Amino acid sequence: MKKKCILLFCLCFSVVVLAGCDSGSELTTEERDKIAEYSAGILLQHYGKYSRRLIRQEAAAPDNTELPAAATPVPVEDDKKPVESNETPEDGDQEENLREVSLDDLYHVAGMNVRYRSYAVCKEYPKKTSSFQLTAKKGHRLVVVQFDLKNTAKKLVKVNLGERQIDYLLDADGATYKPTIAIQKNGGMNYLDTKLKPGQSEKAILVFEIPKNSAPFGSAVLTIKEGDSASTVRLK
Repeated sequence: MKKKCILLFCLCFSVVVLAGCDSGSELTTEERDKIAEYSAGILLQHYGKYSRRLIRQEAAAPDNTELPAAATPVPVEDDKKPVESNETPEDGDQEENLREVSLDDLYHVAGMNVRYRSYAVCKEYPKKTSSFQLTAKKGHRLVVVQFDLKNTAKKLVKVNLGERQIDYLLDADGATYKPTIAIQKNGGMNYLDTKLKPGQSEKAILVFEIPKNSAPFGSAVLTIKEGDSASTVRLK
C-alpha cells in the first residue's frame, strides 16, 4: 500500500512539473528531461520485480605507471690492494763514485810533493829505542806505511792535515783497518802538522794495528780519500 502511494505521488508530481506552475514560469527541455529521468528512477527503485544492479568499475591503472627505481650498484672495495713498499736500499748497497787522483792532487798542498816509500810489519816501531817508540798491544802487530815529503817550492811550506777530512783504509787479506795515532814528532801522515823549508825532505808514517793470528800479510791496498777524490797505493 505504501509503495502504491509513493508511485501515485511521483506520477502526480511529474504531471504538475511537466505541465508547469501557475506562476507561468517555463522549464527548459533539459530541465524537463532531468525531472523525468529522476521520477522514472524512483519508480523503478520501488517496483518489486526490479533488481538494481551495481556495476563496479575497476580502477584504471594510471597512464604513467612508475617502475621501482633500480638500486644503484655500490662499488665493493677489493681487499687485495697492492701494498706499497717503503723499503730503501741500505747505505752499504750504494756505490761511491770516486775520482782516482795522484797523491799530490789529493793533498793539494802547494809546494809539497808526496811519495809512497815502503811498509813494514813489526812489533815495535822504530826498532831502536827512542822517545817516540810505538809498541803493538798483546796479540797484535803493527803495519807501518812510510811516505816521503819534500818541499819543491822556494819558500817555506806550512802543512796541517789534522783539519782536513782525509780517510785512510787498509785492505789486507780480506779485512779493513783504520790507522791509529802515530807517535811521531810531526804527528804522522793522518795528523801531519809541520813546516818544510825550501828543498827540505821529511818522513811521515801511517800505523795500522792488525791481529797477530791473522792471515800472513801477503798483499794490501791503502786507499786515501777526501770528498769524491781517492788515491790508491798498493803496498809492496
